[in-house]
Amino acid sequence: MANYSKDLFSSRWGFIFAAAGSAIGMGNIWLFPYRAGELGGFAFLIAYIICVFVLGVIAVIGEITFGRLTGKGPMGAFKKALRLSGGHNKAGELIGWIPVVVIFIISLGYAVVVAWVLRFLAASVTGAAFSAPNSIVYFESISSNGVAVWIILTLFLVGLAMLGGVEKGIEKLNKFMMPAFFILFFFLVIKVAFLPGAIEGYKFMFVPKTDMLFNPRTWILALGQSFYSLSILGSILIVYGSYARKSEDIVYSAKSVAILSTLASIFASLAIIPAIFSFGKNLNSGPSLMFITIPDIFKTMPMGQLCMLIFFIAVFFAAITSLISIIEVIVEALQSKFKMSRLNAVLIAVIIASIFSTLADGHIDGLMDILQIHLVPFCALITGIFVFWILPLNRVIKEIQSGRSTMVSKWLISVGRYVFCGLVIVIYIFNLLHLG
Repeated sequence: MANYSKDLFSSRWGFIFAAAGSAIGMGNIWLFPYRAGELGGFAFLIAYIICVFVLGVIAVIGEITFGRLTGKGPMGAFKKALRLSGGHNKAGELIGWIPVVVIFIISLGYAVVVAWVLRFLAASVTGAAFSAPNSIVYFESISSNGVAVWIILTLFLVGLAMLGGVEKGIEKLNKFMMPAFFILFFFLVIKVAFLPGAIEGYKFMFVPKTDMLFNPRTWILALGQSFYSLSILGSILIVYGSYARKSEDIVYSAKSVAILSTLASIFASLAIIPAIFSFGKNLNSGPSLMFITIPDIFKTMPMGQLCMLIFFIAVFFAAITSLISIIEVIVEALQSKFKMSRLNAVLIAVIIASIFSTLADGHIDGLMDILQIHLVPFCALITGIFVFWILPLNRVIKEIQSGRSTMVSKWLISVGRYVFCGLVIVIYIFNLLHLG
Protein backbone atom coordinates (compact mmCIF):
# COMPACT_ATOMS: atom_id res chain seq x y z
CA MET A 1 0.00 0.00 0.00
CA ALA A 2 1.18 3.51 -0.83
CA ASN A 3 1.42 6.19 1.80
CA TYR A 4 -1.68 8.36 2.03
CA SER A 5 -0.84 12.07 1.82
CA LYS A 6 -3.28 14.94 2.20
CA ASP A 7 -3.85 17.25 -0.78
CA LEU A 8 -5.23 20.76 -0.17
CA PHE A 9 -7.11 23.44 -2.09
CA SER A 10 -4.65 26.09 -3.24
CA SER A 11 -6.83 29.21 -3.02
CA ARG A 12 -9.90 30.66 -1.32
CA TRP A 13 -11.97 30.75 -4.51
CA GLY A 14 -10.76 27.32 -5.50
CA PHE A 15 -12.24 26.02 -2.24
CA ILE A 16 -15.42 28.10 -2.58
CA PHE A 17 -16.07 27.01 -6.17
CA ALA A 18 -15.42 23.37 -5.24
CA ALA A 19 -17.81 23.57 -2.28
CA ALA A 20 -20.35 25.40 -4.46
CA GLY A 21 -19.86 22.76 -7.17
CA SER A 22 -20.73 20.06 -4.65
CA ALA A 23 -23.84 21.99 -3.62
CA ILE A 24 -25.11 23.19 -7.01
CA GLY A 25 -26.66 20.29 -8.86
CA MET A 26 -29.96 18.68 -9.75
CA GLY A 27 -31.53 20.02 -6.55
CA ASN A 28 -31.10 23.58 -7.81
CA ILE A 29 -31.99 23.02 -11.47
CA TRP A 30 -34.82 20.50 -11.25
CA LEU A 31 -36.07 20.21 -7.66
CA PHE A 32 -36.11 23.91 -6.76
CA PRO A 33 -38.31 25.07 -9.70
CA TYR A 34 -40.53 22.02 -9.09
CA ARG A 35 -40.95 22.87 -5.38
CA ALA A 36 -41.53 26.52 -6.24
CA GLY A 37 -44.28 25.49 -8.63
CA GLU A 38 -45.84 23.24 -6.01
CA LEU A 39 -45.66 25.74 -3.14
CA GLY A 40 -46.61 29.10 -4.56
CA GLY A 41 -43.44 30.44 -6.16
CA PHE A 42 -42.53 33.51 -4.13
CA ALA A 43 -43.66 31.98 -0.82
CA PHE A 44 -41.30 29.05 -1.28
CA LEU A 45 -38.47 31.36 -2.42
CA ILE A 46 -38.79 33.50 0.73
CA ALA A 47 -38.96 30.43 3.01
CA TYR A 48 -35.96 28.91 1.24
CA ILE A 49 -33.81 32.04 1.52
CA ILE A 50 -34.60 32.36 5.24
CA CYS A 51 -33.77 28.69 5.84
CA VAL A 52 -30.51 28.99 3.89
CA PHE A 53 -29.18 32.10 5.62
CA VAL A 54 -30.52 31.45 9.13
CA LEU A 55 -29.82 27.72 9.39
CA GLY A 56 -28.06 26.53 6.24
CA VAL A 57 -25.02 28.79 6.61
CA ILE A 58 -24.60 27.65 10.25
CA ALA A 59 -24.69 24.00 9.13
CA VAL A 60 -22.15 24.64 6.34
CA ILE A 61 -19.85 26.43 8.81
CA GLY A 62 -20.21 23.48 11.19
CA GLU A 63 -19.41 20.80 8.61
CA ILE A 64 -16.42 22.65 7.10
CA THR A 65 -15.12 23.39 10.61
CA PHE A 66 -15.51 19.72 11.57
CA GLY A 67 -13.45 18.62 8.58
CA ARG A 68 -10.69 21.22 8.94
CA LEU A 69 -10.40 20.83 12.72
CA THR A 70 -9.96 17.06 12.49
CA GLY A 71 -8.21 16.99 9.10
CA LYS A 72 -10.35 13.96 8.21
CA GLY A 73 -13.41 12.80 6.32
CA PRO A 74 -16.47 11.48 8.22
CA MET A 75 -14.94 8.30 9.69
CA GLY A 76 -11.82 10.01 10.96
CA ALA A 77 -13.67 13.18 11.99
CA PHE A 78 -16.23 11.47 14.23
CA LYS A 79 -13.51 9.23 15.66
CA LYS A 80 -11.25 12.17 16.51
CA ALA A 81 -14.16 14.18 17.92
CA LEU A 82 -14.91 11.47 20.47
CA ARG A 83 -11.22 11.18 21.33
CA LEU A 84 -10.98 14.93 21.92
CA SER A 85 -14.03 14.77 24.19
CA GLY A 86 -12.84 11.69 26.08
CA GLY A 87 -15.13 9.22 24.27
CA HIS A 88 -14.47 5.87 22.60
CA ASN A 89 -12.61 6.03 19.28
CA LYS A 90 -14.27 2.96 17.78
CA ALA A 91 -17.76 4.31 18.43
CA GLY A 92 -16.85 7.49 16.55
CA GLU A 93 -15.57 5.52 13.56
CA LEU A 94 -18.74 3.44 13.47
CA ILE A 95 -20.86 6.59 13.51
CA GLY A 96 -18.68 8.00 10.72
CA TRP A 97 -19.52 5.01 8.54
CA ILE A 98 -23.19 6.08 8.45
CA PRO A 99 -22.80 9.21 6.24
CA VAL A 100 -20.26 7.36 4.06
CA VAL A 101 -22.73 4.53 3.40
CA VAL A 102 -25.55 7.04 2.84
CA ILE A 103 -23.50 9.05 0.32
CA PHE A 104 -22.53 5.82 -1.47
CA ILE A 105 -26.20 4.88 -1.91
CA ILE A 106 -26.95 8.42 -3.07
CA SER A 107 -24.15 8.06 -5.64
CA LEU A 108 -25.96 5.10 -7.22
CA GLY A 109 -29.06 7.11 -8.05
CA TYR A 110 -27.17 10.29 -8.87
CA ALA A 111 -24.84 8.54 -11.31
CA VAL A 112 -27.89 7.30 -13.25
CA VAL A 113 -29.36 10.80 -13.51
CA VAL A 114 -26.02 12.31 -14.56
CA ALA A 115 -25.75 9.57 -17.20
CA TRP A 116 -29.15 10.66 -18.55
CA VAL A 117 -27.90 14.27 -18.65
CA LEU A 118 -24.74 13.25 -20.49
CA ARG A 119 -26.77 11.25 -23.00
CA PHE A 120 -29.13 14.20 -23.56
CA LEU A 121 -26.09 16.45 -23.98
CA ALA A 122 -24.68 14.14 -26.65
CA ALA A 123 -28.12 13.99 -28.33
CA SER A 124 -28.31 17.80 -28.21
CA VAL A 125 -24.98 18.02 -30.02
CA THR A 126 -26.15 15.63 -32.76
CA GLY A 127 -29.64 17.15 -32.88
CA ALA A 128 -31.35 13.83 -32.08
CA ALA A 129 -33.01 15.16 -28.90
CA PHE A 130 -34.24 18.28 -30.69
CA SER A 131 -35.64 16.44 -33.70
CA ALA A 132 -37.31 13.64 -31.69
CA PRO A 133 -41.05 13.85 -32.55
CA ASN A 134 -42.22 12.70 -29.13
CA SER A 135 -40.22 13.77 -26.05
CA ILE A 136 -41.94 11.25 -23.78
CA VAL A 137 -41.09 8.30 -26.02
CA TYR A 138 -37.56 9.65 -26.51
CA PHE A 139 -36.91 9.98 -22.77
CA GLU A 140 -38.29 6.49 -22.12
CA SER A 141 -35.88 5.10 -24.70
CA ILE A 142 -33.00 7.11 -23.22
CA SER A 143 -33.71 5.97 -19.66
CA SER A 144 -34.27 2.30 -20.47
CA ASN A 145 -31.92 1.36 -23.34
CA GLY A 146 -28.14 1.29 -23.08
CA VAL A 147 -28.03 3.16 -19.77
CA ALA A 148 -25.20 0.98 -18.42
CA VAL A 149 -22.78 2.26 -21.08
CA TRP A 150 -23.56 5.87 -20.22
CA ILE A 151 -23.26 5.23 -16.48
CA ILE A 152 -19.82 3.71 -17.01
CA LEU A 153 -18.81 6.61 -19.30
CA THR A 154 -20.05 9.14 -16.74
CA LEU A 155 -18.10 7.57 -13.89
CA PHE A 156 -15.05 7.17 -16.13
CA LEU A 157 -15.10 10.94 -16.73
CA VAL A 158 -15.53 11.50 -12.99
CA GLY A 159 -12.55 9.27 -12.22
CA LEU A 160 -10.44 10.95 -14.88
CA ALA A 161 -11.12 14.37 -13.37
CA MET A 162 -10.37 13.12 -9.85
CA LEU A 163 -7.00 11.59 -10.69
CA GLY A 164 -5.50 15.08 -10.74
CA GLY A 165 -6.11 15.29 -7.00
CA VAL A 166 -7.70 18.10 -5.02
CA GLU A 167 -5.78 21.08 -6.42
CA LYS A 168 -5.11 20.00 -10.02
CA GLY A 169 -8.28 17.97 -10.46
CA ILE A 170 -11.30 18.98 -8.35
CA GLU A 171 -10.30 22.62 -7.82
CA LYS A 172 -9.23 23.29 -11.40
CA LEU A 173 -12.39 21.72 -12.83
CA ASN A 174 -14.73 23.67 -10.54
CA LYS A 175 -12.93 26.95 -11.23
CA PHE A 176 -13.94 26.51 -14.89
CA MET A 177 -17.31 24.78 -14.62
CA MET A 178 -18.95 26.91 -11.93
CA PRO A 179 -18.45 30.30 -13.65
CA ALA A 180 -19.36 28.66 -16.97
CA PHE A 181 -22.59 27.32 -15.42
CA PHE A 182 -23.70 30.84 -14.40
CA ILE A 183 -22.73 32.37 -17.75
CA LEU A 184 -24.68 29.73 -19.70
CA PHE A 185 -27.75 30.02 -17.49
CA PHE A 186 -27.59 33.83 -17.68
CA PHE A 187 -27.83 33.51 -21.48
CA LEU A 188 -30.93 31.31 -21.10
CA VAL A 189 -32.51 33.72 -18.60
CA ILE A 190 -32.11 36.61 -21.08
CA LYS A 191 -33.43 34.49 -23.94
CA VAL A 192 -36.51 33.37 -21.99
CA ALA A 193 -37.28 36.95 -20.90
CA PHE A 194 -38.29 37.82 -24.48
CA LEU A 195 -40.79 34.96 -24.81
CA PRO A 196 -44.46 36.02 -25.06
CA GLY A 197 -46.27 35.47 -21.76
CA ALA A 198 -43.06 35.13 -19.75
CA ILE A 199 -44.29 37.94 -17.49
CA GLU A 200 -46.79 35.52 -15.91
CA GLY A 201 -43.89 33.37 -14.78
CA TYR A 202 -42.22 36.37 -13.13
CA LYS A 203 -45.47 37.25 -11.39
CA PHE A 204 -45.71 33.69 -10.10
CA MET A 205 -42.15 33.86 -8.78
CA PHE A 206 -42.19 37.32 -7.21
CA VAL A 207 -45.76 38.27 -6.29
CA PRO A 208 -46.38 37.21 -2.67
CA LYS A 209 -48.97 34.51 -1.90
CA THR A 210 -49.35 34.81 1.87
CA ASP A 211 -51.51 31.69 2.25
CA MET A 212 -48.63 29.45 1.13
CA LEU A 213 -46.16 31.41 3.25
CA PHE A 214 -48.06 30.37 6.37
CA ASN A 215 -48.35 26.76 5.27
CA PRO A 216 -46.07 24.55 7.47
CA ARG A 217 -45.37 22.29 4.49
CA THR A 218 -43.73 25.20 2.67
CA TRP A 219 -41.24 25.66 5.50
CA ILE A 220 -40.64 21.94 6.01
CA LEU A 221 -39.76 21.43 2.34
CA ALA A 222 -37.83 24.71 2.14
CA LEU A 223 -35.59 23.54 4.99
CA GLY A 224 -35.12 20.17 3.31
CA GLN A 225 -34.35 21.94 0.02
CA SER A 226 -31.75 24.12 1.73
CA PHE A 227 -30.01 21.02 3.10
CA TYR A 228 -30.10 19.39 -0.34
CA SER A 229 -28.93 22.52 -2.16
CA LEU A 230 -26.04 23.16 0.25
CA SER A 231 -24.76 19.55 0.47
CA ILE A 232 -25.53 19.37 4.21
CA LEU A 233 -25.11 15.61 4.37
CA GLY A 234 -22.53 15.05 7.10
CA SER A 235 -19.99 13.98 4.49
CA ILE A 236 -19.08 16.11 1.45
CA LEU A 237 -18.40 19.40 3.24
CA ILE A 238 -16.52 17.58 5.99
CA VAL A 239 -14.22 16.07 3.36
CA TYR A 240 -13.78 19.38 1.53
CA GLY A 241 -13.23 21.10 4.88
CA SER A 242 -10.41 18.66 5.60
CA TYR A 243 -8.78 19.87 2.37
CA ALA A 244 -9.10 23.57 3.33
CA ARG A 245 -6.06 25.55 4.46
CA LYS A 246 -5.98 27.14 7.92
CA SER A 247 -5.82 30.55 6.25
CA GLU A 248 -9.28 30.15 4.73
CA ASP A 249 -12.12 32.13 6.34
CA ILE A 250 -14.77 29.47 6.96
CA VAL A 251 -17.58 31.95 7.65
CA TYR A 252 -16.87 33.90 4.45
CA SER A 253 -16.64 30.67 2.47
CA ALA A 254 -19.92 29.34 3.91
CA LYS A 255 -21.75 32.57 3.08
CA SER A 256 -20.28 32.55 -0.44
CA VAL A 257 -21.40 28.96 -1.03
CA ALA A 258 -24.90 29.82 0.22
CA ILE A 259 -25.10 32.87 -2.06
CA LEU A 260 -23.86 30.97 -5.12
CA SER A 261 -26.23 28.06 -4.49
CA THR A 262 -29.18 30.42 -4.00
CA LEU A 263 -28.29 32.33 -7.17
CA ALA A 264 -28.09 29.02 -9.06
CA SER A 265 -31.61 28.12 -7.88
CA ILE A 266 -32.94 31.55 -8.85
CA PHE A 267 -31.19 31.48 -12.26
CA ALA A 268 -32.62 28.03 -12.96
CA SER A 269 -36.09 29.19 -11.94
CA LEU A 270 -35.83 32.36 -14.07
CA ALA A 271 -34.92 30.21 -17.07
CA ILE A 272 -37.51 27.48 -16.49
CA ILE A 273 -40.63 28.94 -14.85
CA PRO A 274 -41.30 31.87 -17.27
CA ALA A 275 -40.72 29.50 -20.22
CA ILE A 276 -43.23 27.04 -18.80
CA PHE A 277 -45.83 29.79 -18.36
CA SER A 278 -45.11 31.09 -21.85
CA PHE A 279 -45.83 27.72 -23.45
CA GLY A 280 -48.63 26.67 -21.10
CA LYS A 281 -46.80 23.63 -19.72
CA ASN A 282 -47.25 21.95 -16.34
CA LEU A 283 -44.75 23.13 -13.73
CA ASN A 284 -45.65 20.31 -11.34
CA SER A 285 -44.35 17.64 -13.68
CA GLY A 286 -41.76 16.13 -11.34
CA PRO A 287 -38.65 14.47 -12.82
CA SER A 288 -40.05 14.76 -16.34
CA LEU A 289 -39.68 18.57 -16.07
CA MET A 290 -36.05 18.47 -17.19
CA PHE A 291 -36.14 15.64 -19.70
CA ILE A 292 -39.59 16.03 -21.30
CA THR A 293 -41.18 19.42 -20.55
CA ILE A 294 -38.09 21.59 -21.12
CA PRO A 295 -37.07 19.82 -24.39
CA ASP A 296 -40.64 20.29 -25.67
CA ILE A 297 -40.35 24.03 -24.96
CA PHE A 298 -36.98 24.29 -26.75
CA LYS A 299 -38.49 22.63 -29.82
CA THR A 300 -40.91 25.53 -30.24
CA MET A 301 -38.52 28.38 -29.35
CA PRO A 302 -36.50 30.50 -31.76
CA MET A 303 -32.88 29.21 -31.65
CA GLY A 304 -34.30 26.26 -29.76
CA GLN A 305 -31.60 23.75 -30.67
CA LEU A 306 -28.86 26.10 -29.47
CA CYS A 307 -30.79 26.77 -26.25
CA MET A 308 -31.23 23.03 -25.67
CA LEU A 309 -27.49 22.49 -26.14
CA ILE A 310 -26.58 25.34 -23.77
CA PHE A 311 -29.09 24.08 -21.18
CA PHE A 312 -27.73 20.55 -21.09
CA ILE A 313 -24.10 21.73 -21.04
CA ALA A 314 -24.91 23.87 -17.99
CA VAL A 315 -26.85 21.05 -16.33
CA PHE A 316 -24.00 18.64 -17.01
CA PHE A 317 -21.46 21.01 -15.45
CA ALA A 318 -23.58 21.26 -12.29
CA ALA A 319 -24.34 17.53 -12.17
CA ILE A 320 -20.79 16.28 -12.79
CA THR A 321 -19.22 18.55 -10.15
CA SER A 322 -21.76 17.29 -7.60
CA LEU A 323 -21.09 13.66 -8.56
CA ILE A 324 -17.34 14.25 -8.22
CA SER A 325 -17.85 15.55 -4.67
CA ILE A 326 -19.99 12.50 -3.84
CA ILE A 327 -17.39 10.04 -5.14
CA GLU A 328 -14.64 12.02 -3.37
CA VAL A 329 -16.20 11.08 -0.01
CA ILE A 330 -15.75 7.41 -0.92
CA VAL A 331 -12.20 8.02 -2.20
CA GLU A 332 -11.24 9.85 1.01
CA ALA A 333 -12.67 7.03 3.12
CA LEU A 334 -10.66 4.43 1.18
CA GLN A 335 -7.48 6.49 1.43
CA SER A 336 -7.94 7.26 5.11
CA LYS A 337 -8.99 3.78 6.22
CA PHE A 338 -6.71 1.64 4.05
CA LYS A 339 -3.82 4.10 3.42
CA MET A 340 -3.99 3.49 -0.33
CA SER A 341 -2.82 5.79 -3.10
CA ARG A 342 -5.25 8.18 -4.75
CA LEU A 343 -5.01 6.27 -8.03
CA ASN A 344 -6.07 3.00 -6.39
CA ALA A 345 -8.79 4.68 -4.32
CA VAL A 346 -10.28 6.43 -7.37
CA LEU A 347 -10.19 3.24 -9.45
CA ILE A 348 -11.89 1.19 -6.73
CA ALA A 349 -14.53 3.87 -6.03
CA VAL A 350 -15.37 4.34 -9.71
CA ILE A 351 -15.50 0.59 -10.47
CA ILE A 352 -17.70 -0.18 -7.46
CA ALA A 353 -20.00 2.78 -8.20
CA SER A 354 -20.26 1.74 -11.88
CA ILE A 355 -21.21 -1.84 -11.00
CA PHE A 356 -23.76 -0.98 -8.34
CA SER A 357 -25.26 1.98 -10.25
CA THR A 358 -25.82 -0.26 -13.26
CA LEU A 359 -27.38 -2.99 -11.12
CA ALA A 360 -29.50 -0.51 -9.17
CA ASP A 361 -30.79 1.40 -12.21
CA GLY A 362 -34.59 1.61 -11.96
CA HIS A 363 -34.73 -0.16 -8.59
CA ILE A 364 -33.73 2.43 -5.99
CA ASP A 365 -36.55 5.02 -6.08
CA GLY A 366 -38.00 3.80 -2.79
CA LEU A 367 -34.57 3.63 -1.21
CA MET A 368 -33.78 7.18 -2.33
CA ASP A 369 -36.99 8.38 -0.66
CA ILE A 370 -35.93 6.73 2.60
CA LEU A 371 -32.53 8.39 2.32
CA GLN A 372 -33.90 11.88 1.69
CA ILE A 373 -36.68 11.69 4.26
CA HIS A 374 -34.88 9.89 7.08
CA LEU A 375 -31.14 9.29 6.68
CA VAL A 376 -29.96 12.61 5.22
CA PRO A 377 -31.56 14.64 8.06
CA PHE A 378 -30.14 12.11 10.51
CA CYS A 379 -26.62 12.60 9.12
CA ALA A 380 -27.02 16.38 9.31
CA LEU A 381 -28.28 16.05 12.89
CA ILE A 382 -25.47 13.85 14.21
CA THR A 383 -22.91 16.15 12.58
CA GLY A 384 -24.53 19.17 14.22
CA ILE A 385 -24.52 17.41 17.61
CA PHE A 386 -20.85 16.47 17.27
CA VAL A 387 -19.76 19.96 16.17
CA PHE A 388 -21.90 22.10 18.46
CA TRP A 389 -22.25 19.83 21.51
CA ILE A 390 -19.55 17.14 21.69
CA LEU A 391 -16.39 18.85 20.42
CA PRO A 392 -14.72 21.17 22.98
CA LEU A 393 -16.26 24.62 22.51
CA ASN A 394 -12.91 26.41 22.60
CA ARG A 395 -11.52 24.16 19.83
CA VAL A 396 -14.53 24.82 17.58
CA ILE A 397 -14.37 28.61 18.08
CA LYS A 398 -10.59 28.62 17.54
CA GLU A 399 -10.99 26.68 14.29
CA ILE A 400 -13.69 29.02 12.97
CA GLN A 401 -11.56 32.00 14.03
CA SER A 402 -8.56 30.72 12.04
CA GLY A 403 -8.29 32.76 8.85
CA ARG A 404 -10.67 35.49 10.06
CA SER A 405 -9.74 39.11 10.79
CA THR A 406 -12.82 39.72 12.97
CA MET A 407 -13.81 37.84 16.10
CA VAL A 408 -16.32 35.00 15.93
CA SER A 409 -19.38 35.62 18.08
CA LYS A 410 -20.42 32.86 20.48
CA TRP A 411 -24.01 33.31 19.30
CA LEU A 412 -23.00 31.26 16.27
CA ILE A 413 -22.47 28.22 18.50
CA SER A 414 -25.75 28.92 20.33
CA VAL A 415 -27.66 29.03 17.04
CA GLY A 416 -25.99 25.79 16.01
CA ARG A 417 -26.77 24.11 19.32
CA TYR A 418 -30.33 25.17 19.97
CA VAL A 419 -31.88 26.44 16.74
CA PHE A 420 -30.22 24.21 14.13
CA CYS A 421 -30.12 20.96 16.12
CA GLY A 422 -33.54 21.64 17.66
CA LEU A 423 -35.26 22.32 14.34
CA VAL A 424 -33.66 19.31 12.65
CA ILE A 425 -35.03 17.12 15.46
CA VAL A 426 -38.51 18.65 14.97
CA ILE A 427 -38.32 18.14 11.19
CA TYR A 428 -37.08 14.61 11.66
CA ILE A 429 -40.00 13.72 13.97
CA PHE A 430 -42.44 15.40 11.55
CA ASN A 431 -41.04 13.29 8.69
CA LEU A 432 -41.41 10.12 10.72
CA LEU A 433 -45.02 10.90 11.58
CA HIS A 434 -46.24 12.30 8.27
CA LEU A 435 -43.97 10.95 5.53
CA GLY A 436 -43.54 7.37 6.74
